[in-house]
Amino acid sequence: MINKIKSTKAAILLKQGKPLLIERIELPKKLFYGQVLVKNLYSGICGSQLGEIDGVKGKDRYLPHLLGHEAVGIVVEIGPGVKKVKKDDNVLLHWMPGSGISANGPQFKWNKKIINSGPITTFSEYSIISENRLTRIKENLRRKKEILLLGCTTSTAIGATQKLAKFKKNQTVAVSGCGAIGLTLIKTLKYFGARNIVAIDIDSKKLSLAKRFGANIIINSKFKNFVNTIKNKLPNKIDQFFECTGNVDVISKGFESLNPNGNEILIGVPHFKKKAKFYTLDINLGKNLIGCKGGNFWPDKDTSNYLQVMKNKKFNAKSLITNEVRLEDINDVFADMRKQKVLGKCIINLTQG
Repeated sequence: MINKIKSTKAAILLKQGKPLLIERIELPKKLFYGQVLVKNLYSGICGSQLGEIDGVKGKDRYLPHLLGHEAVGIVVEIGPGVKKVKKDDNVLLHWMPGSGISANGPQFKWNKKIINSGPITTFSEYSIISENRLTRIKENLRRKKEILLLGCTTSTAIGATQKLAKFKKNQTVAVSGCGAIGLTLIKTLKYFGARNIVAIDIDSKKLSLAKRFGANIIINSKFKNFVNTIKNKLPNKIDQFFECTGNVDVISKGFESLNPNGNEILIGVPHFKKKAKFYTLDINLGKNLIGCKGGNFWPDKDTSNYLQVMKNKKFNAKSLITNEVRLEDINDVFADMRKQKVLGKCIINLTQG
């Protein structure tokens, strides 16, 4: 039996392409095997949720459902079989699975309707989370809210750099799309010693922030062909191209900008009806296309190491958070994201719920 907590305020996706509904929903009466009830403190807002709302990957078979996959919180209650965390633990909520039980997603109720929820959702005051999507954190999460970024943003950036690209100091790199992930990549690449960092975007404000975070060459691709600019400024071209926009034209041009042994790491998700184009002989001769799923983040092994990076003053993780909103403001955030008005990382403050 869930103790005392009967309901939670949550953002519900009822229909693709429509604003989220902010309502109170009923919690299940009990936790099942491997489930953990968490009081969320702060949640990140990622481009992947905008993609879910807008149907980037196609038809959504689970509507209506909850959203969010990156947060920090406090354990309220544990279900049968849970050993990894206990009541009152501070926890990181991460979308990439770690050790522990892979629990079934809970079902909530609203106006006699079933509201679905996967192994992790975070756009709510309280969430029921699968044990394998939680990692205990020692730090005070109310004071160090930036740790929530490890749930997706910084873990993807660090993993993409170190595990997928196998980045080497003094390499020349490019980042297309200077949103939250792109800016974090720039900060990460600067931290690990990139020689040249090329930032590519169509928004001058984002490019200014990219320069502040470590990019030394900025290209507004709204006005310039970034491939030609790279060829003119960097005769040896790009060693590592991190693609965060999901724009298939940018993906194709990014591959063209690589040197003969360069890597393009695909982080942004294109619309399911769009296709990029490549000269495949370049792959035979040494270029690489590398897909990125959360930077291959393995929470059990990587969390402590990545936290050391984030806590370093040189990295300054807190500077990535540029907006903080209430849950009620979430639709305004997504509207601004569509208009390219959100700079950096936007988070939801759930501490007052």
